[in-house]
Order: sequence, then C-alpha cells, then structure tokens
Amino acid sequence: MKTLIRLVSASAILATLAFADTPVQNQEQVQNKVQNEVQNRFKNMKTDELLEKRGTMTSQQEREQLHNELMTREQKMTKEQKEKFNKRPPENRIPKGMGQGGGMGGGKGGR
Repeated sequence: MKTLIRLVSASAILATLAFADTPVQNQEQVQNKVQNEVQNRFKNMKTDELLEKRGTMTSQQEREQLHNELMTREQKMTKEQKEKFNKRPPENRIPKGMGQGGGMGGGKGGR
C-alpha cells in the first residue's frame, strides 16, 4: 500500500512539474503573442497605410516588423510607393530628443 501511495504521489508531482508554466515560459508566451499581433496588424494594413506609419514606431521591435512587412511588399509597390519607401528619413519621423543620437558637433568638450 505504501508503494502504491508513493507511486501515485510521485506521478502527481511529475505531472504538475511537466505541465506547470514557469514565469520565463509565461513571459515568452506573452512576448510571442504580442509579436504575432503586431505582425498580423501590419499584414492586414494597406501598403499606403504602412508607409504612413514609417517613422512613428516607438519600439525597435515594431520598427523592424514594419520594415520587414514593407520589404515583402516592395515588389508589388507602385512607383510612388517605392519613392516614399526609399525616402530617408521618413517625412513623419519622430525627432530624437536632446542627448539622443550622435553626430557632428553633438558632444561637449574642447576643440
């Protein structure tokens, strides 16, 4: 009888461990879900709408996903859309704040 109880207890513990989500797994699942939602959002948008979004994404992940979606559509773009896509920087780019971004003359110090 003790052996049976031990086997049942061990099975229950192993089953709990096997099917329990760790915090890391939960976080990865949430991140994957968010990433899929963003990708689906971009896939459902028209190319002109995507081009209007250029320069307005605040996270690096969103910028990359938007760019990737536009790259997949580049072959089917009209001439006007390609011109807008290739324009650097985008017309509606969010300007960087003070202290962000380097460049000539951006630092302090002597010459």
